[in-house]
Amino acid sequence: MTYKRKLLINFTLLFAVFTVLLVMFQYNRERQYKRDLLSSRLESYADVVAGAVDQDKLQDDTVHYEDILRVLPNDLRLTVINRGGRVVYESTHHNIMEMGNHLNRPEVQAALNNVEGSDIRISDTDHREYFYYAKAYGSYLVRVALPFDTTVQSFMKADNVFLWFVLMLFPVAMVALIQISDHFGKAVTGLRNFMLSADKGLVDYDHIVFPHSDLGDIGRDIMQKYRQLEDSNHLIATERERLMRHFHYFEEGIAIFSPTRHKLYANPRFTQYVNALMDHPTPNVEAIWQTEAFAPAIEFLRLNGGTRPVTEEAPVFRFNTKAGSMTLGVQLLIYSDGSFEVTLADVTRAEKNKHLKQQMSNNITHELRTPVSSIRGYIETLLECKNLSDERKLHFLEKAHAQVVRLTDLIRDVALITKTEEAADLMPREDVKIQQVVADAQEDLHEMLTKAQMQLFVNIPQDLTIHGNYSLVYSIFRNLLENSLRYAGEGAEIHVNCYNIDRDMAYFSVYDTGCGVPEEHLPRLFERFYRVSEGRTRDNGGTGLGLSIVRNAVLFHHGDISVRNRKEGGLEFLFTLKNK
Repeated sequence: MTYKRKLLINFTLLFAVFTVLLVMFQYNRERQYKRDLLSSRLESYADVVAGAVDQDKLQDDTVHYEDILRVLPNDLRLTVINRGGRVVYESTHHNIMEMGNHLNRPEVQAALNNVEGSDIRISDTDHREYFYYAKAYGSYLVRVALPFDTTVQSFMKADNVFLWFVLMLFPVAMVALIQISDHFGKAVTGLRNFMLSADKGLVDYDHIVFPHSDLGDIGRDIMQKYRQLEDSNHLIATERERLMRHFHYFEEGIAIFSPTRHKLYANPRFTQYVNALMDHPTPNVEAIWQTEAFAPAIEFLRLNGGTRPVTEEAPVFRFNTKAGSMTLGVQLLIYSDGSFEVTLADVTRAEKNKHLKQQMSNNITHELRTPVSSIRGYIETLLECKNLSDERKLHFLEKAHAQVVRLTDLIRDVALITKTEEAADLMPREDVKIQQVVADAQEDLHEMLTKAQMQLFVNIPQDLTIHGNYSLVYSIFRNLLENSLRYAGEGAEIHVNCYNIDRDMAYFSVYDTGCGVPEEHLPRLFERFYRVSEGRTRDNGGTGLGLSIVRNAVLFHHGDISVRNRKEGGLEFLFTLKNK
């Protein structure tokens, strides 16, 4: 049922009830008026009787009721009653001694209490229905009555003029109600259609019509305000999406927490930095509140938490904390509603880049000088010493060849680092299955694993795939495995784990159970040509660029990497790679 029909039915029922009540009120009011009119007429007869009675008493103290009746209508019944209720005179010639006391008659009681009274009832004396009127005069009451016959009933009956007027007015009112309900119905139907479409998020602003009325104007205003609100929400959603994208690719780790320290948002870099602070990798960034490193932040929140006016300056707190090879700068910003923002920044990166640029040319020159000088010395020896035996010549040639191989590896690694930094966009990308990459690296390093008597444990989902460069992903796992094989020590274990996967990032841990690295060297392990001890890289056959290549390859895949010594022993690398 449409709202217009409901409104019309309700209006019709309301008008009908109102009309019935009005007709009943007017009918009763008119009957009362006719009754009052008849009472007034009978009162005049009673006054005539009372006047005659008082006149007769003054003359000879004898009342001549028969003479009084001659001036009254023939059908009028006259009764004179004293205040005790005893009948003094009755015009119907009934024996007044047998009529009994009239004190309990309604009209008599009303006259005694209010001077006059009337009633319609059947007479106890002659069993006829009368219209009685009684009025008190001094020591007696005069009661007159008319038979309640057809004439009197017709007189007291209300006129039907008002009823006919109402019946003629009803169709006119119905037409008006139809117009009003149509006007209201269109407005309410428009509002209902608007609300139904608003619930579904599909408001057709061009086809929702409101009538030209106050309610229609209100409906149009509501729809206009909703449209403005919808546009504002869309704009807010767009800006929020932009902000989330900005946070996602933010160079620093950022997270937003509720006043109760529950995570509302955390970008991948924040998760990576949190795991650098934790003893064991975890996808739960809220675990940071249990670390000793964040004790200053917890104290600051305790002292400055809670809500505050928006106009008040937001409390900010900054401090640094150590996270393996990194020094993280921590910033807390408390919002007006009590929620807060935590930012983690690697404050060592800028210094590393500065030193890297200053030392890059020197390091390359230094690293090239050794193999070039060795090759030159071996060749000069061969050229100058003509009498060398074939065995010695072969020895010098093998030495020169080893230095050439080392020089080739060095040039290759430098070229790869340069390419990842300066021409990353030109490197091809494809779907790379991580488990297959690790298997390829394990196969290539099988001889070294066997020789070092080391075991490799891999825990990576079989279907884990990223969109990246195969060679760079291979270089990450190859160099990290090779690093453990060279420096962890004979008989150690190597573990490769993927400990978390979210919508954007895959989180990896590569560690060994060897001797680890002194803490003072951890911040510099990713520097090019950096050596923990002099000659360590050369003695083990490395170029000194392996971990630098790993870092650049991780950055190429929009990830991050850190290194730390495990409490249980050994070196652990934590890094992320962007998912498909």
